[in-house]
Amino acid sequence: MLETPRLMLREIVPADAHSLFAFRSDVEEQKHNDPPHKAVSESYELIARLAAEYRETGAVRWGLTIKGYDDVVGLLGFNFWAREHHRAGIGYDLSRHLWGQGLMFEAMTAALEHGFTTMGLNRVEAHTNSDNLASRRMLQRLGFWQEGTFHDHFFEDGAYHDVALYVMLRRDRPEPRVP
Repeated sequence: MLETPRLMLREIVPADAHSLFAFRSDVEEQKHNDPPHKAVSESYELIARLAAEYRETGAVRWGLTIKGYDDVVGLLGFNFWAREHHRAGIGYDLSRHLWGQGLMFEAMTAALEHGFTTMGLNRVEAHTNSDNLASRRMLQRLGFWQEGTFHDHFFEDGAYHDVALYVMLRRDRPEPRVP
């Protein structure tokens, strides 16, 4: 569990399926993410898959909750963790009605601090759809730099899309700050 001034980042459990479905089923919110969930059963399956990945690979994911409320309003975590190389990939999404309030920046700041200190990471990677300008701006504000582009990396909605690879190295990270 991690805590920020406005958020609690905690384990995602089956009881979170309905709040998870509320934002993972939003077509606009999922535009640059996985396909939207069509049924709450998909949210239960996602929770089970994330728990299995934690047990099997150490991938660390948190559900974001606003302090004082228990509903999960976002997901954040290290989607893979190559322990022997001190490297992990981070991913995130947030309920659309909370966009633009700096909440994901706040959560990412805490997760990155956890990654560089507790997990001993040297490199954190973030892959984002090149068209997702808000995500790219947030990564840059956090101190990530664009290392490259995976051209035509995925096919969706009848078109190929590029993915921008952003990186933060331990030696380049900004001093920890309060969002």
